[in-house]
Amino acid sequence: QYGGGKPSLFTTINLQKLTDIHLLSHMDDEAEPNGDIKRVYIFSAIALFILLIACINYMNLATARSVLRAREIGIRKVTGATRTELITQFLTESVLITVIALLIAFGLTAISFPLMNTLSGLELKMNSLLQWKILIPVLTIPVLVGLLSGLYPALFMSSFQPIKTLKGFLKVGSGNVSFRQVLVVLQFSISIILIISTAIVFQQLHFMQQTNLGYERQHMVTIDYNLALKENYQSFRQELLQHPGIEAAGRSSRTPTGRLLDSQGSGTIKGDSGTPANADLKNVMADDQFIPAYKIKIIAGRNFSKDFGTDTSAYILNETAAKNLGYSNPAELVGKTMSYGGNPGAVIGIMGDFHFESMHQKIVPLVLFTDRASGNAYGDISIRISGKNIPGALSHIENTHKKFLPEVPFQYSFLDERFQRLYESELKQGSIFAVFSGIAIFIACLGLFGLSAFAITQRMKEIGVRKVLGASVNSIVQLLSKDFLKLVAVAAVIAFPVAWYAMYSWLQDFAYRVTIAWWIFLLAGIIAAVIAIITISTQAIKAALSNPVKSLRSE
Repeated sequence: QYGGGKPSLFTTINLQKLTDIHLLSHMDDEAEPNGDIKRVYIFSAIALFILLIACINYMNLATARSVLRAREIGIRKVTGATRTELITQFLTESVLITVIALLIAFGLTAISFPLMNTLSGLELKMNSLLQWKILIPVLTIPVLVGLLSGLYPALFMSSFQPIKTLKGFLKVGSGNVSFRQVLVVLQFSISIILIISTAIVFQQLHFMQQTNLGYERQHMVTIDYNLALKENYQSFRQELLQHPGIEAAGRSSRTPTGRLLDSQGSGTIKGDSGTPANADLKNVMADDQFIPAYKIKIIAGRNFSKDFGTDTSAYILNETAAKNLGYSNPAELVGKTMSYGGNPGAVIGIMGDFHFESMHQKIVPLVLFTDRASGNAYGDISIRISGKNIPGALSHIENTHKKFLPEVPFQYSFLDERFQRLYESELKQGSIFAVFSGIAIFIACLGLFGLSAFAITQRMKEIGVRKVLGASVNSIVQLLSKDFLKLVAVAAVIAFPVAWYAMYSWLQDFAYRVTIAWWIFLLAGIIAAVIAIITISTQAIKAALSNPVKSLRSE
């Protein structure tokens, strides 16, 4: 039974594991701080993407440099080595490289723990990695990565024919070039997706921080309302207002940036036609100073006032509540009698919609009414300070608190800081996205650098001939760069729809969100292209400036 209404005929009670609360549950007033399993999945996916880029690098460079090992493979085959033995050798080399990388990774992890703790807001320690449930996958994954990334190069190199390799006729065919191109495209697709994701995360964060909330959050201080103040609250409030730096103080059961309870009552109004209108409304109990303290706009009617004795049973609704009750013009609702939770009272005012909770949730239909339990249900005191002398105002609040509540420890919080904490996880997520994007791009550039260096080495005779025939350095750089830039363009075409879908899905968690702008995709493509040009140009310019005599002396 709720608020004097009719008792429910059916009640459902659900049980929940304590271990499910942290990541899988977001109910009201449960153990905090909560995590989010979605973020675990997102960061795991990013880690796998980076690992995939590294694997692609290894496969690309191993197959590209296979020509340099052709004679070795030919000699081994002539001396009796089987293909199985060669495959085993190449896989062993690959696994050995990943094991060495694992040892280096442990060292880098120990060094980077402070940075990761800063980004994530956690207090992780190296000892947390030394548990068997973590060590087993940590030790297993490098072996699997070594086997998977080394499998294609091993199969490819072990298939060389010894006659061609020993005579020097071996060339990497176009099919293999195409496969390497696919891998380069995949690398840069992942990098572009991460760039776009990072940009949209920060754009959404900026949008949430700059959006008009419907109230002023700056210079608001909240303290707990203690029941010992019930009899002396007005004296306490008057004492606060004696300081010139304090503008207003009001009581309420909850304050903005908090969570409205899922429990709610039904508001019922008898319309002009005689048909009652109903709407489920969430509620906040507030005194007559709550709305002025937060500078919430009254768009119709008036605020609570001590000049009206009937206001103890009156209601103030927000615009959404008025619309849900069937009033497109909220002013028409003022003066009507509404029954809420079995308690009838007049609707004396309509306030503008404001974001009580975070922007993950839509603005809910809300009703304000005064505490009918004579102050027992209030939970917070909201104090607006001028901002000119904040330390002086805080000192006065503390002294006043000690005067009226000498045995209660003084604790306060700034509403603006609590607002920032609402989106702390998004800020951390954006920062981690940015770091991982940088790592992914760096690894992709390492691979592109090595691959372009090898490709240019293979074309040195062609470059020499072109220079002898009068080709300029600029034309040679363009010639060597355009093939790789085509791959980046293809990567962008693939990455754009994938990134759009991923970020569109992510934005669905927010009731109020940005529109995904086309210029973010264009900017990400340009960034990827510029990075690729810089990476390739270092090798291309070096090749274009080389002496053609050195590359053509054997011709």
